[in-house]
Amino acid sequence: MAWNKLKSLFVVTEGQPTTISAEDNAVIEAALAHTPEAVPAELPPDTDRSKLSGTIDFQGLYDQAGIPNTDEVEALEKFLVELDHDLPQASKLSSAKAFLKAIGKSSTDVLTDAARKIRVVRAVADSKSADSQHAITTEQAAIDGLQQQIDDHRAAIEAAKRDLESVKAQCTTEESRLQGARMFFGVMDQLTDDPKPAAPPKR
Repeated sequence: MAWNKLKSLFVVTEGQPTTISAEDNAVIEAALAHTPEAVPAELPPDTDRSKLSGTIDFQGLYDQAGIPNTDEVEALEKFLVELDHDLPQASKLSSAKAFLKAIGKSSTDVLTDAARKIRVVRAVADSKSADSQHAITTEQAAIDGLQQQIDDHRAAIEAAKRDLESVKAQCTTEESRLQGARMFFGVMDQLTDDPKPAAPPKR
């Protein structure tokens, strides 16, 4: 059951019938002044933040925070689940107060228990948000670094290709020059080696 839904059983809005007394309402309002918005979130001492992942053991964190294992919120939740959902709000409130009285608790005990636990829950969310943001920033920086390396390697590949084409072009030009010289001197050699034409016969 959500906090606001549970809180609505004890905090009466305008126009709703109620059986709560003015004195009880004052006590509840005083308790609400410290729950949960006014209570700063704080992780229990010695919390291993690396374990705030996957399925969270909230009860273990509550115990670590030294929250009395009275479970007023959980007990009331279980009781309310058994109630007819169509019951008027005033009837649910009366039933809830009767149940709490039977177990020796009050609405203030529920609000206090919820406030203590919400403080831990919010601390878990805040801590996880901070750690996740740090991890994301670190990983993004690593990605950016790798991307720069990739870009550098691609630039090196392109430079190698350009250098290869340049060298190949120079080699082609040089070979053409040498082949020209070879062909020239080859022809000259052939002309030198040809036998002299026979002298015409004397008459």
